[in-house]
Amino acid sequence: MDKPAKKAIVIKVNGKEQPYTSVTNTLPQWSNEESNEQSEKQDELIPFEMSKRYTRSPWRSFVLAIALAVVLGTSFGLLVLTIIPTTESKPTSTTTLQQEQNEEVPTSQRTETIFVVQGGVFQDEKAANVYVQKIKAQQRPSVIIGKQPVYVFLGMALTKEEAKQIASLYESLGIDTYVKPWNVSIDEKESEPFVMIVSVISRLLNGQQLQNEQWKRLQSYSPHNEQVKKAYEALFTFRQSNDQKQLWEAQQHILHVLH
Repeated sequence: MDKPAKKAIVIKVNGKEQPYTSVTNTLPQWSNEESNEQSEKQDELIPFEMSKRYTRSPWRSFVLAIALAVVLGTSFGLLVLTIIPTTESKPTSTTTLQQEQNEEVPTSQRTETIFVVQGGVFQDEKAANVYVQKIKAQQRPSVIIGKQPVYVFLGMALTKEEAKQIASLYESLGIDTYVKPWNVSIDEKESEPFVMIVSVISRLLNGQQLQNEQWKRLQSYSPHNEQVKKAYEALFTFRQSNDQKQLWEAQQHILHVLH
């Protein structure tokens, strides 16, 4: 049998018919003029698309720079605030300032030498307390000073002679005593009232009388030490009542200053 003749395949390119066969497998080709036209169209499109895609406005760069600077500045500020603590200044009141000054400046102390009437010396406080109970039973003042040894003092005066006169008041009660000097550290502002009160107590206990001028001088003081103040008040109570117990009460309070 005869094979049927192959039919040619016709392709139209730009309105012109072009033959195509399976044998040659030839693709349609454009003419040089058509290729040039196509290249020119592509060259016209590519710059427009590239410029549209990659060209940036200078204003956009400027805005981005400002935004970046603001972000960096804010971050740095927050970092500084986190690392360096801030303190809020508050007005200092006059009262607070005075309290701080009082705490910073130590109170000046003064040492006064007086003479004490010593009742006994003990190795421990327990034995001293037994002795003190014996003194209290006689309604006389006493104070325990020190740790080892432990002293028990029964009175005080400015001079050794006055202290001996006070000691003689215990001899009638069968209590042995010993007079010796003793140093007392006291606030400098309280020193003068302290010395005056010790002198007045010892003189009154020894039977002496005070003149009105001496009472007025004593009254001019305003002691702040708690024990000195109580002894001061007991003296004026004695002046009004003439009760001898008030003198021993004053002596008891002034002895506590030795602590």
